[in-house]
Amino acid sequence: MYKHNKKSLKNFLDSEFQNSEELFSKKTVNGLIRSLLEPVAANNAKSLIFTRFKDTREIEGIIKRLEYCSNVEMFSFLDFDTVLKDDLVEMEFVIITSHRYNAVLIWDYSDTPNKDATPLYIKVNSKDVNEVFETVKDRLKTNFDEKFYSYRPERRENALLNDAIYNVLKILNENIKENEFNLKEQENIADRLQTRDRVDEINANIRSCAHEIKNQLSVLDIYAKILEKQFGEDKNLGLIKKSISLIRLQLDDLRAGDNLNFEEKDLKEVVRASIGVFEQILPERNNTVKFTDNIKGKALVLIDEERFFAVLNNLVKNADESTTDDEIEIRIEADEKFAKIFVKNHGEKIPGDIQNKLFMEGFSTKKDGWGLGLNICRKYLAAQLGSISLVKSDDSETEFLVTIPLLVDGIN
Repeated sequence: MYKHNKKSLKNFLDSEFQNSEELFSKKTVNGLIRSLLEPVAANNAKSLIFTRFKDTREIEGIIKRLEYCSNVEMFSFLDFDTVLKDDLVEMEFVIITSHRYNAVLIWDYSDTPNKDATPLYIKVNSKDVNEVFETVKDRLKTNFDEKFYSYRPERRENALLNDAIYNVLKILNENIKENEFNLKEQENIADRLQTRDRVDEINANIRSCAHEIKNQLSVLDIYAKILEKQFGEDKNLGLIKKSISLIRLQLDDLRAGDNLNFEEKDLKEVVRASIGVFEQILPERNNTVKFTDNIKGKALVLIDEERFFAVLNNLVKNADESTTDDEIEIRIEADEKFAKIFVKNHGEKIPGDIQNKLFMEGFSTKKDGWGLGLNICRKYLAAQLGSISLVKSDDSETEFLVTIPLLVDGIN
């Protein structure tokens, strides 16, 4: 017997659960709890109920009703005022003794991979109910012997009854699982439809914005040509025209991927042109730029100049926005096959958890950022057989590296 043996309940439950192959959903367990407690609450039947609930949100209603039943006494094993020593097990349970029926329901979510499923031990009007009750009540400070024995009916094994209940419960559980699956599928379909609608809406907005921006760029282009006729070629005017061209390119990339326009270029000239764009802007944050050329002669590369120019501009812009009172260093080097461009600043360190996300699409550390900059840079360079990477970022400096293949005999 289990009485007076403090470890017997755990051994008893362990042996029972080892033989349990069926897993029941939380909804099945909660439904069964309500089914067991409902007749007691509806009839205010004289009953003694022991419980151990870690989460009562789904069955709070029936528990509240039982609290107002004058003939029902409930004791919780989470209530340490009534528990002598809460050394049972991590399992949860409901044990009911009454003149109407006895029942025990025990479950444990802790050892199952899926926290929505559990093995379940069920007995109704069985000797096992009395044996479990005997073991549980020994943990309480209050002596319930007189009350318990006054209306505890003698029970038989009732194997057929318990098997029938178990089989019906399995059928109900399968229906609940199927309904849960269908609900999740419906939610997934709704999410996909909502996402698709959102993407369509974003694409429509992009097309509309791109169209309007291009209209304004056309106006700027016209005025740039008027200024060019009036004042002739000018360095600042050339930078404006270059910026207009880059904006058009990026608008096209938002709408569709265009074919690259490869040309043979001297990488040094491209880098110097990029620096020229920012020489007028850097003083706003009291920054300067230092250019170091470690390549002798020309460094010929086959690139789409505008897209490569956009990559360099993005790196220099990010370096400028990340620091003040700083000297931004741009250095070009080469080996036998590749040209390398290093862009370095001495601003704040990029946190380690962010470093792994820098090139992810949609990621941005700026509240108003689109998260497109470095991701597009990587795509532009990959299409030109180039690459971009973060070399280092610590308390002293942050440095990015752009690598691009040289033409054969590219270094003269």
